[in-house]
Amino acid sequence: MRQSRIYEKLTALKSVFKGDIFIDDATRLIYATDASAYREKPLAVVLPRDKNDIKKLIALAHETKTSLIPRAAGTS
Repeated sequence: MRQSRIYEKLTALKSVFKGDIFIDDATRLIYATDASAYREKPLAVVLPRDKNDIKKLIALAHETKTSLIPRAAGTS
């Protein structure tokens, strides 16, 4: 699925999502790196607030055939 369609769906998801969804370049750049040498800018940064947010996010990932990559503290 094209990146613009994923952004459209993420924007629509914001209306029923309790957590935060970021698709701006600045936030994505912050999350592009961790303590390793690798740098990969994500399509979005999503901070779910509850299990229903996680369910909605998994459904969207399945629908758009997009990978979900969890990130913790980013220290190693």
